[in-house]
Amino acid sequence: MIGPQLSPPGLPEAKPHLYRNVFLLGAVITAFLSLDTTAIILTPIVLALVIRLKLKAKPFLIACAFVANTASLLLPVSNLTNLLFTHLFHLKFTSFSLYMALPQFAVLIVNYLFFRWIFRKDIPQGFDDPELPSPISVLTDLPYFYGGLLTLGLVFIGYFAGSLLDVPPYQIALAGCAALTMWAVCRKQADRSLLKDISWPLFPFIVGLFVLVRGVENIGFAPLAARALHSAGSGMFQQILASAFGAGIGSNVINNIPMSLLSISVLKAAHSLPAAQYGALLGCNIGPNLAITGSLATMLVISAARKRGENIGAWEFFKIGLLITPLLLFTASIILWLVMKL
Repeated sequence: MIGPQLSPPGLPEAKPHLYRNVFLLGAVITAFLSLDTTAIILTPIVLALVIRLKLKAKPFLIACAFVANTASLLLPVSNLTNLLFTHLFHLKFTSFSLYMALPQFAVLIVNYLFFRWIFRKDIPQGFDDPELPSPISVLTDLPYFYGGLLTLGLVFIGYFAGSLLDVPPYQIALAGCAALTMWAVCRKQADRSLLKDISWPLFPFIVGLFVLVRGVENIGFAPLAARALHSAGSGMFQQILASAFGAGIGSNVINNIPMSLLSISVLKAAHSLPAAQYGALLGCNIGPNLAITGSLATMLVISAARKRGENIGAWEFFKIGLLITPLLLFTASIILWLVMKL
């Protein structure tokens, strides 16, 4: 844990925990609401905050982009890649979370400490704190807010209860969505214009990814990759490491969603053990931190930043990703191996 530091002369009391809080908030949002939610909702809020406080935006934007991927291991609902694996390999919600919990916490700690080090000169120790409104003052409808929190809490509990009753996560999520929509309508917080805010082009995009992967399968890539996975060794750690780094590299070439589909085909062709399956998930979730094109969430963060005049170049992002991504993948692989071995 990094201890508190004194503010430079002339500045008010130091606020060294702002960066940590942004990172933690991003991790919580990603874990329980998905990585794309972090990109779409958290990034504009963080941008508005740092611009108002006249802070350097780059460390905070990089944190949003990375935590959206790094924190997506914990639950099947944290990432579409997780849902694909749990559905096609019949992984239980509870067992998935138990296997991924320790690797998730480990990579979050490593990622945070690494960023605190490389951005040590850019993260403020103190700043001019303007008169910001109190948090409660921005909540115009408290019953609506508390109703939303209650619904999200029940959905979270429902995921684990549903796992015991063989209820798919999407049914619980849809029930929660319906409840939130009805409550919003009752409180006059939503109307038909809500439909305009749904990213409808996302649905044909996902269908197109399935078609793309099927085309790659038809040219014989899956059997070739399956043989490569076998050649890496039959040991649990070798399987985890090979599938993690293989899927991680592939995610930056063709994006993590199609890579997850391709990984599933390869793992099925190889008649893989669960160790390789969970290892591939590490690669599809953490691996996209290497390049901007690795995941949709990263691209959304960079796009939101550019709209506000904050540009993070692909090469600049890659240099950071090249330093931290292999370390995160290796850390997660070791922890996952220990968890599965025990």
